Amino acid sequence: METPKLNAIATARKLLQSGGTGALSTLEKDGSPFTSLVNIACDERFRPLILTSALSHHTKCLIANPRASLMLHDTIRIDADPMLTFRVSLSGQFQVVKHEVAANMFLTRHPYAELYLSLGDFSFWRMEPSDAHIIAGFGRAYSVRFKDF
Repeated sequence: METPKLNAIATARKLLQSGGTGALSTLEKDGSPFTSLVNIACDERFRPLILTSALSHHTKCLIANPRASLMLHDTIRIDADPMLTFRVSLSGQFQVVKHEVAANMFLTRHPYAELYLSLGDFSFWRMEPSDAHIIAGFGRAYSVRFKDF
């Protein structure tokens, strides 16, 4: 039986699969938050993949503390209330993954990123989400375990 919560989870899966960009929130060495914009792809288990430079601040934060949050959202319509936009925030930990594992999935979604790989200091990171918080519209918010995806 379909429920609003199950529909929201299904929509969140589609949003993850579509990739795009997201807001990555990491932790500074002193524990304060830091947020940046990253390109996202998704593996076969809906786990987000990102490609980052060793020189970027968010990579340094992930090396120091792999806990992070990642928010993706649907297209924000110019004529609508942005707070009604479908979005999902994932919480979990990132780890570096082998190039061969992630490259095909990531480059299929972001073919222009092949240029970054040629620079030599970029690596793929995969999030192992534990929880998801889904906003599916006004009064429709759901906190779920990521394994329910």
